[in-house]
Amino acid sequence: MDLAYLHIMEASGQRELTNVLRSQWPGPLILNPNTYPDPTGPQALALIEDGTADLISYGAMFLANPDLPARLQSGGPFNAPDRQTFFGRGHAGYTDYPALKPQAS
Repeated sequence: MDLAYLHIMEASGQRELTNVLRSQWPGPLILNPNTYPDPTGPQALALIEDGTADLISYGAMFLANPDLPARLQSGGPFNAPDRQTFFGRGHAGYTDYPALKPQAS
């Protein structure tokens, strides 16, 4: 199929399947790990370090933290996602989360 990458969303209790897919897939693997009921946080970066994935996807955390890379780098703080606003009408929950305040140098 000549795919550029494999992106999987892990279901509850499916880490064994993730590991099998990792061992069988020769290309880049993007993983949205199962962390329910909590959103995927910085601890998921360990899945890159241990070789489980090449990239971690952060769906809900990116919605709540538009500056997520900076927050992951600094260790937070993180805005909590408001699931009541997901896929709704208007900008609420998409453009109104506060960004980190710049650090004084």
